[in-house]
Amino acid sequence: MKEQLITDFLEHNKLDNSPKKYLELPVFDKNYNLKKNIIFYKKWNNYSKKLKDKQKILRLYDYFLGQLTTYLNKYHNRNYSKRYWSIILGQWLFKFISPVYFRWNLISSLEKKKYIFLQKEINSNDVIPLGIEDFARMLNTNYWNHYIYTQIIKHSFSDKLTMTKVGKITKNNERDLIYQKLKTTNIKEKLSLYIQKFFNFFPQNKNTLIFSTYMSNLQEMKLNLLTNKSLLFYKMLRPYLLFGKKKLFNINRKNIEKLKSSKDSLENFLSIEILKCLPSSYLENFDKVENLVNKIPFPKSPKNIFTTLGIYRSTLMDRYIATNVENGSSLILAQHGGLYFQEKIHFSSIHEVNISNKYLSWGNIKKRKVLPIGIIKNLKTNFKVSNKIILEVRKRNKYVGEIKLDSGFSESKKYFNELCHFFKLLKGNKICENLFVKLHETESLWNEKKQFMSHNSELNFLDKGKKMIKEINSAKLVIHTYCGTGHLESLSINKPTLIFFVHNLNLFDKKTKNYIKEFIKLGIIHRSPQSLFKMLISLENSKNIEKWWNINKRQNLLRRYRHDYGFFNKDKISKLKSIINEK
Repeated sequence: MKEQLITDFLEHNKLDNSPKKYLELPVFDKNYNLKKNIIFYKKWNNYSKKLKDKQKILRLYDYFLGQLTTYLNKYHNRNYSKRYWSIILGQWLFKFISPVYFRWNLISSLEKKKYIFLQKEINSNDVIPLGIEDFARMLNTNYWNHYIYTQIIKHSFSDKLTMTKVGKITKNNERDLIYQKLKTTNIKEKLSLYIQKFFNFFPQNKNTLIFSTYMSNLQEMKLNLLTNKSLLFYKMLRPYLLFGKKKLFNINRKNIEKLKSSKDSLENFLSIEILKCLPSSYLENFDKVENLVNKIPFPKSPKNIFTTLGIYRSTLMDRYIATNVENGSSLILAQHGGLYFQEKIHFSSIHEVNISNKYLSWGNIKKRKVLPIGIIKNLKTNFKVSNKIILEVRKRNKYVGEIKLDSGFSESKKYFNELCHFFKLLKGNKICENLFVKLHETESLWNEKKQFMSHNSELNFLDKGKKMIKEINSAKLVIHTYCGTGHLESLSINKPTLIFFVHNLNLFDKKTKNYIKEFIKLGIIHRSPQSLFKMLISLENSKNIEKWWNINKRQNLLRRYRHDYGFFNKDKISKLKSIINEK
């Protein structure tokens, strides 16, 4: 009997009782144990193959960026550089190709026996985003994933799957919810925009635009005074300014062309779908978005633009930055998170350095255009430390997007299995009274809390809406479960930290791998639940975490690591002034 292949949870409640196989989807029994009828991408158990996939995606990205540059310049009768289009749509293109590449290879890896794919009729216009904001959210919707899987199977895999139509989805509720949130505004945002307009009205020196840097408003205004000798205030423009315009949502893309491609089946598929799914702000709404950008209260022709969070989060800001860079503005970007310059083929590290004139790193990275500034966030050491031990749980996306160290079903399964094992070891132990689990505010399909509670009902949970950076300050000990942003923030302020890292190390570069091995020897990084549990017990019994943390050998290693990847710079304002003013 043929089995139904379930690729998403779009109207999943209407499925019948036929045998099913779930494709990289976590499905649980009543005790929150994973069911056995799940198919996952076994190729990624070999990390050299995972690295090769990352390399292939990067090559596809470079190729199609060139194709889009040619196509869009012709379409809009412009002559913009590849850098211009890279700033505007580079992140979208990479984040589109990555999940498509994965889903294509996942379907290709299926056994030769026939499966049944239940195709639901949907409106293809509903997967066309307006800009980067809605696309980033669409990636994790059932609707978008059902569309992509449908198109992939239709294009090349009818030999492996029998497509059966099972009705029509008349309303995309996921999309409606996304736009409802993007259109929403609040008093704080309106006040921020009013203040920007007020300061921008006066004829002041505006040679350098400084905005959304991770620093406080006062620090940004101080930096403005130092560089411009002017009192200025700018923040990234919020989505409601774009997504509240109803006329931008009337799209009809039936007779779309395709980009050039080789005979390769996947490349041919991408040449079709990239234009079919291209955000309308790059195509039909290009001129309308330009008109909106021309009205925003920002300097018209700044000599320098400096930002950290002001790029790839706002369609309007990306367009503003690209236009000014094309006209000669110097772009200074700063690192905003972890794994930069540590993971092999880290797209953001490569891309952000390429599009900027100067790139400010958290650590001392020896690369062209890269200048060390330290962690640009405001991190404070709290002298009033509670008795809390905080364990931070890594964010899990509903569907695989960009390929990372922990991407894929098998990695998520390993991650949660090991955490559940650790929590089970803690059950009945006094240390459980002081341990608090911090879940990510974004919900996934993995039922994290219910899984954990099924192994240890004594667990305490923090409010998942609170910022982890604030929780770090009050804890006596922090446990990170990934070598990402959080561990650099903790280590930069020398907060006693343990790291529970269960993934393979082979996607880290050589230098980082060597550091990790030293961290393991000194008891900072732990690779098994038993090792982490044993360390916690020894620290709790000794009542002297600080003494353990401040041993010379450990501190010397941490100093070297901070120097290379995430140091705390007390003089960052004066350093930033020098970098901005430097010709």
